[in-house]
Amino acid sequence: MKKKKILLIFISFIFLVFVLTGCDISSVEKAFGLDMHGDSASDDNGSDTRVEIEYLNDDTDTPKTDSVKTTSSDKKENNEEITSDETKTSEISDLIYDDTEKRYSLNAASPDRITISFAGDVCLTEGCSVLNYIKRHDGNMANSFDEKLLAHMVDSDIFMLNNEFPYSTGGAPLEGKMYTFRADPASAAYLKDIGTDIVSLANNHCYDYGPQALTDTFSTLRNINMPYVGAGENITEASKPAYYMINGKTIAIIGATQIEGYANPETKEATETSPGVLRCLDTTRIKQVIEEAENNSDFVICFVHWGTEKSDLIRDWQRSTAVDMIGAGADLIIGAHSHCLQGIDYIDGVPVFYSLGNYLFNSNTQDTCLVTVSLDCTAADAVDIDTLRFIPCIQSGGQTVEAPQSDWARIINYEQGISYYAAIDADGYVKRSDKNHNVQNGRNTSPMREAENKAEE
Repeated sequence: MKKKKILLIFISFIFLVFVLTGCDISSVEKAFGLDMHGDSASDDNGSDTRVEIEYLNDDTDTPKTDSVKTTSSDKKENNEEITSDETKTSEISDLIYDDTEKRYSLNAASPDRITISFAGDVCLTEGCSVLNYIKRHDGNMANSFDEKLLAHMVDSDIFMLNNEFPYSTGGAPLEGKMYTFRADPASAAYLKDIGTDIVSLANNHCYDYGPQALTDTFSTLRNINMPYVGAGENITEASKPAYYMINGKTIAIIGATQIEGYANPETKEATETSPGVLRCLDTTRIKQVIEEAENNSDFVICFVHWGTEKSDLIRDWQRSTAVDMIGAGADLIIGAHSHCLQGIDYIDGVPVFYSLGNYLFNSNTQDTCLVTVSLDCTAADAVDIDTLRFIPCIQSGGQTVEAPQSDWARIINYEQGISYYAAIDADGYVKRSDKNHNVQNGRNTSPMREAENKAEE
């Protein structure tokens, strides 16, 4: 009885404090470390509030003081695993991260828009200029980009790039292959520095060190909570789209490769029992994958490795593949592989970016780009493209920056001249056009064109 009396006095005292100080019940819950509603802590806007410290992947507990993410409701904080040598902490969250079914959910910056950015080829192979630059600049890949470009990448709800190499210390280089790439698994953590949300592995270098290195890549990316598409332990996994649930909508992302157009390629296609990539030279399977994705999502994106290296010419088989993909239900096609920019087109109202070029690949000075799409998700039964933007960039010396104003118009004018039924305004915004803007006349006009093409001029 005495204990009950003391408890009643204590509760009355707490209630009196509420009244006199104007505190609400949530303030007291926080003060006493309680969660009376069973929900994760929220800020004044109702978004998840989580305090996270990112750690360098160097077996120390030294925090990265220059982390590019600071907002409490940020999509990176919702997805990243928090680790240190002594502890591993996770907050209660209703967000989905399912690598088995490739289903993920994110909190968008806007309730009415979904922003997705795409970059081309990235290479972090050991000894390359890009990796050396990162190591010389505090071991943070964010320092490889200027602030404006980094903001575009980090502020997007989803940022995707082409991961053109395996993460492994094992395997052996493919015999007879001229260029073989491999990165230390520790390098995968750099992807987080620049806000990467998903990577495509469907390319001609992910298999450079054979099946062991490829499967090591899968486990490395899973260990850092980095979704991937376009390759897998078997053809079922390699064909599986990634599904992102955002703002009540579902966005499907598919990765596939069309290069190495012969029966027994160096980069092996996955089978029912062996690892590899999803190939789309024969479009039968990719059309089935797209049709399934269309039935299970509101918007389908295909990220495709195709085209001819060092050439800005679009091959007939690229266009025919795009036609097949769009016929199956693709809403946006993004391309890579040529290591140079290729043009933009609209096919049956669907935008096709044939190649985004090298994004952060080597020390060469060359034009490149970041593509950003803003999706309008206000309609109950549809997701539509609101804006589509080509942002001119320049790669040089192991880093990439948004092009200065003196180069902005030059790059846009070049991109316009190699594009088809797409118009690009002075700010880089892309829209469908009734006019064919291509002025190549069937010739490779890329600055990377081969010597014989120069001689023809």
